[in-house]
Order: sequence, then C-alpha cells, then structure tokens
Amino acid sequence: MDKQLKRQLSHFIDGRVCVMAIGNRHHHDEGVGPYVAEAMQTYPEFDVINAGIVPEDHIDMVARNHPGTILLVEATDFGGEPGEITLIYPDKVAYSGVSRQAGSLRMLTEYLQASTHARIGLLAIQPEDMSDGDGLSPLVTKTLDDLLEVLPDICGHATSQLH
Repeated sequence: MDKQLKRQLSHFIDGRVCVMAIGNRHHHDEGVGPYVAEAMQTYPEFDVINAGIVPEDHIDMVARNHPGTILLVEATDFGGEPGEITLIYPDKVAYSGVSRQAGSLRMLTEYLQASTHARIGLLAIQPEDMSDGDGLSPLVTKTLDDLLEVLPDICGHATSQLH
C-alpha cells in the first residue's frame, strides 16, 4: 500500500471503525473482501462484518455499533492495474459500472449514511480474475497481505484516540 493511501486513510478514519467486507469467494478476486474480514476478526478494537454478496442485510448490525467510520472493502473494477487499491468516496460510486454490486453499493452507502451518520469509504481493490473458482490471483494476494499489514494499525490508531 502506498504512502499516499495510508495518509488518506489516516485522515479519513474517525472514531470507531467498521470494516464491511463485500464479495464472493467463489469468483477468485471478487472474494478479497471476505478474506479481509476473516483475517481481521481477531481485532476487538473495531467491528468487522463479512457481508458477502448481500451487504444490505447487515445495515442494522452496523448501525447498532455506532461507528464513526465505515470502510467497505471490495474487489472493484475502477480501471486501475490489477492489485491496485484506492479509496473511493460514496458520491463517486455510480449507480452502475463500478462493481458487480454497483447499484446496491450506492444505495448501501446512502442507507448506511442515513442510519449511522458515519464517514463512509469504499476501499476498492482492482481485480485481475473474476472468473468462477476459489483463491485470489497473485497480485490481489499481495495487495491483501499489504492491506492486512497496515489496516489494523490505521483503524486501531483512530479508535485509540477515543480513549
């Protein structure tokens, strides 16, 4: 993960963090979100929800925890290089064309915003392979490893400022 994105996330994250991972593990790189959720379940200082392919079903659970920041994590075709990662703000998530759940992502962010008043961002990972099958491509696996190395510290830093 590059320094600019780390800095952007550090400035973006505020208060208790909810990481909502979206994706389908049976479509190679589309499963990166659930892999993130599985790896981050052991961090009690923030909430992690594996929303799978139906993130709308988890809105009430997110709202109950009163997060200050919600990070949606998903493999998303934003025109980058495979494995590239970027932070996309809700107003930039179009009703179509950003991801397989693009329409629902826009509506999801609107519902989450209305329910929580939290800061919401999409941590988008450019997929290489979205075909049927299990496992991530090598480039997305490297991005996953890099993300898991820094995201807990960034999220934990924001929550430690509350105490």
